[in-house]
Amino acid sequence: MVEKLRSVWKIVQLRLILKSLIFAGLLLWVKTSGFGALPVFVFILMGFILYFRNHSQNNLENIHSFSALLLVSMFSISLLSHFQFIFPAIIFFSVLFYLMLGIKEFYFVRRYEWNSVKNTLLIFSIFLVYFMSNKYTFFYLKYLAVFVVIFFLIKEWLFWLEPNFPKRYNFIAFVFSFLVLQLSWAVSILPLGFLNSASLMTVFVYIMFDSCTDYLKGVLTKKQIIKNFIILALSFIAIFIFTKFSI
Repeated sequence: MVEKLRSVWKIVQLRLILKSLIFAGLLLWVKTSGFGALPVFVFILMGFILYFRNHSQNNLENIHSFSALLLVSMFSISLLSHFQFIFPAIIFFSVLFYLMLGIKEFYFVRRYEWNSVKNTLLIFSIFLVYFMSNKYTFFYLKYLAVFVVIFFLIKEWLFWLEPNFPKRYNFIAFVFSFLVLQLSWAVSILPLGFLNSASLMTVFVYIMFDSCTDYLKGVLTKKQIIKNFIILALSFIAIFIFTKFSI
């Protein structure tokens, strides 16, 4: 019985790795083709086929974050011009794709923890693309896009807690996204690099979400608030210390 479970486990792992390699290859094709219509269409189509290949009741569990991954991966590599940056970016997004499939197909035991890791990395990549792009071209469009993507990601993340109060989660996600939008505008004014700006916003989002979930669970205490504030303050200090300011 144990050997049978191990063989099944290995088969699932190989399937996830193979799908991730296909995802990486298609993303590289999109970049090398100069974002031609056919490669982009095939990448999106095959992405959904790979994601929905194994039919299960939890196929839509991470559909918002999966859709965000498809978009942010293409936007990210479109901003990169050197292979030494493009290759690590493709690996990064392929690992995210692997995590999503593993969570969906119950490959990981601690699914909630891995889902939090996946969401944190995805949010970091979203802000990385936002701060890497030109702030003055299509500003309001990119500003709105960040709001919409963060709204759906937070809403999806909240549903992992308890999917019984959708209206409440819609409201929380809306307020949360609005606050994140204001913070991202404030951070964009600071003379930080795009990497430090994205790191700062990711810390913001994680601490805010952690406090929010503790409040919804009824376990948010003064001690927890102080702990989160200390983590936030130390993160600020570390980011500002390693920032080379320029005007």
